[in-house]
Amino acid sequence: MLFSLVPGHLETAASLRAAAATGRVAHALLFDGPEGAGTLSMALAFARYLHCSQPTEADACGSCTSCKHHDGLQHPDLHFTFPFFKGEKEEHATSAPFQTIWRKTLLGNPHLGQDEWVDALGADRKQLFISVHEALEIQRKLGLKSFMGGWKVWICWLPETMRVDTANKMLKVIEEPPDKTVMLFVSERGDQLLATIRSRVQAIRFQRLSDESAAAVLASRAGLEWEVAWELARVVEGNLSAGLRLASGEGVAPDHALFVRWMRGCYGRDAGGIVEMADAFAAPGREGMKRFLLYAMHMVRQCILMNYGADALVRMTQRERDFAQRFAPFIHHGNVLDVQSLLEEAHRDVGGNVNGKLIFMDLSIRMNTLLRREM
Repeated sequence: MLFSLVPGHLETAASLRAAAATGRVAHALLFDGPEGAGTLSMALAFARYLHCSQPTEADACGSCTSCKHHDGLQHPDLHFTFPFFKGEKEEHATSAPFQTIWRKTLLGNPHLGQDEWVDALGADRKQLFISVHEALEIQRKLGLKSFMGGWKVWICWLPETMRVDTANKMLKVIEEPPDKTVMLFVSERGDQLLATIRSRVQAIRFQRLSDESAAAVLASRAGLEWEVAWELARVVEGNLSAGLRLASGEGVAPDHALFVRWMRGCYGRDAGGIVEMADAFAAPGREGMKRFLLYAMHMVRQCILMNYGADALVRMTQRERDFAQRFAPFIHHGNVLDVQSLLEEAHRDVGGNVNGKLIFMDLSIRMNTLLRREM
């Protein structure tokens, strides 16, 4: 990944290049931004720039030996950590068995989000995390001498999935890093990192991409006409990961269909239908349930915006708009806060490993009361 291919964030890129040129690079950086904001692609571009033997003021050269290694993400001084799951027969869980599929997935889509990674792993029903044994392995790797004599770069994607013991193990290497080592934490929810880690890294906040920047990437990567890419960028609010999912036909359609059935079942008190939907809700596993609840929160927000006439702020596909025009009157100032709170509570319970079917049944019963509440 070159800086020229990273959408938006020109000032941040310039600042990183200036730091590399002077050799005054912070040993631990936190790239914190929402999904699809370009944080991961920026980390890849910065790693290439640090390793490049002939960098220009604007970018890596793209032709030296180090850059050639980066073309396949195979530079010997580039290390990755990411969320994974523990195999049934593994005593110590590390990312080693997944490094090949990680590089293949990342090469195919440097803007990937959690959904794409879960799909690539085939881990719909598994909880992804970064283990304490992975932290020990990273300490070992970073403690070795640089293979090519320059910077050692470690990219940790979604460090908020570290367990507490993992994060505590990382404190020493963050406080006392080996020479010529740069640790790049690429997060979507930096506020969920332990305070002890946040206090030891230099945070760079990434805002969501502008509609223009996101549309340009969608048009290029997905082969869309500009008008289509522009509309899609508006719908996903600059989230490249979500935009590419929608463009590939693997976006919100399943979640939308379940949401429509669910809302109709809740309002119509269709007990049998809700029981069946509880199975559909729980089937994708924990990450799939969390994704659906986030989608439900999104639809609630869009409906209240539509009710108050804020059409310029509404971000929905045409299919979603067609449903929302009929459903929006049931989301109003008399129940919207309680509906949102209920969905957030369910999202927390799913993350806490509560039984998904029980969560959905309880949620449906309470949602029925809220949807029938008058303004």
